[in-house]
Amino acid sequence: MGLYEGIKDVAKIVQKADNVELYRQLIDLSAQALDMQATINKLTEENAELKKRQDLEERIERHQELYLTLKGDENNIFYCSHCWDSDGKLIQMSTKNGLYQCPHCQQKGIHDKDAYNEKMNKSKPFYAPPKSRKW
Repeated sequence: MGLYEGIKDVAKIVQKADNVELYRQLIDLSAQALDMQATINKLTEENAELKKRQDLEERIERHQELYLTLKGDENNIFYCSHCWDSDGKLIQMSTKNGLYQCPHCQQKGIHDKDAYNEKMNKSKPFYAPPKSRKW
């Protein structure tokens, strides 16, 4: 039998006894009991969220650069350390040519210097000085 059903059963008995004061007290107690049940449900939900976050925190690996990875992640996905530390959100970073960037906070940096240098060496300079002329 649940809390609500128990209260209803007791209310029927009190009504039959024709005791108005007892019936009022029962209504007040039932309201308090329902409030406590709502609080218990809220606390249970918060507890589950905290456990989930704690489990996630135990999997986080911090790196010298400003990104995170998760232990056991075969894909080695990069997450933004700033977004995790400030908002508690794992925001996946985009990675390309040795660079990473967060789509949320725009934090960026180099995670693979060799790949970055290779890309930079292959790209043409925006401005090339003119060749010297012989007069």
